[in-house]
Amino acid sequence: MSEGERRDRTVTMQVRIPVPEPDPEHTPVLRACLTVLRGQGADLGRIHAIELEALIGRAPDADLRLTDPGVSWRHARVWCEPDGRHWLEDLGSTNGTRVRSRTLRGKLVVKEGDKILLGATILRFGLVDALELGFQREVAQLATTDPLSGLEAKRCFDDALDAALAGARQHGACLALLMMDMDGIKAINDAHGHLFGAHCIGEAGHIIGRVVGHSGRACRFGGDEFMAFLPGFNSVAALQLAERIRAAIDGAGMQRDGLALHPTLSIGVACFPDDGDEAGELTAAADNALYRAKAQGRNRVSL
Repeated sequence: MSEGERRDRTVTMQVRIPVPEPDPEHTPVLRACLTVLRGQGADLGRIHAIELEALIGRAPDADLRLTDPGVSWRHARVWCEPDGRHWLEDLGSTNGTRVRSRTLRGKLVVKEGDKILLGATILRFGLVDALELGFQREVAQLATTDPLSGLEAKRCFDDALDAALAGARQHGACLALLMMDMDGIKAINDAHGHLFGAHCIGEAGHIIGRVVGHSGRACRFGGDEFMAFLPGFNSVAALQLAERIRAAIDGAGMQRDGLALHPTLSIGVACFPDDGDEAGELTAAADNALYRAKAQGRNRVSL
C-alpha cells in the first residue's frame, strides 16, 4: 500500500457506551390520590391516598368524608383492580356524579387528571409519588389546622358544623355543641409570660382533640376558648363527654421549663334541637351555659 493510500484510508470505530439498568430502588412508586380542588372550606385542599378502595360521601365511615350537603351519605367509590386500573362508581347518589362533562352511569376507568364532580365539590384523580403526596398533605394541613392547638381551623369547623346541623335536621337526630374557656390563663401570663400561657392553650387543644376523637370535631374559637360539636349526642351524653374533657385538663399536669402549670377549663353545653336550630342560636346558648359554669366557681360543666 502506497503512502497516499494510507493517508486516504478512513478507519471507523464503533464505541458502545453502556446504559445503566433502571434501579428499582430509585424508581418512584406512584399512588392514586383524590384531591379536593373545590368544595366546602372544611374539605378544600384535602388529599386522600387510595389503598385498595375509597368510599366517598358524608357518612362517618367514609374514607374521604366530605361536608358538602350536595354529597350523599355514601356517594361514590373508587377502587383498584389487579391490572392497575382504577374504577369509579356512583352508589345511587341523589345528585349524581359527573366525570369528563357527563353524568356517570354505572362505572368507568378514571385516568390521571380526571375531575370528578359531586354536589358542589370537585375532586381530582391523580397519581403522585411519595414526595409530592407528602408535600400536598403538608400544604393541606397548614391550610386547615390551627398551628397552636393542632385542632382544625375555625373556618373549617364552621362549615362542618353547618353541614352536621343540616344532616341532623334531615335525619331528626341530636347534636350537641360545647363552648369551652380556660381558667387561669391570665394569671399564668402575668406571672410567667405569654409563652407559658400559649403553651397551656396548645396543650389543652391537643387534649380536647384526643378526648373528642371520632365523636365529633373541635376547634380553637380564639385566644383560650374552644368549641366542639358532637353529632348524635343528647344532653346526657354531651355532659358526660364534657366532664371527661374537663377532668383531663384538670389532671394534665402541664409543665414548661420545669415549672408546673395548672390551668382548668369551664364548659357550657347546648343541644339541637332543644336549644336552637341554627349554629348561631346554639353558640349563644352554649355561651350562656359557659357563663353559668364560670359563675358557679369555674372548672365545671353546665347546661
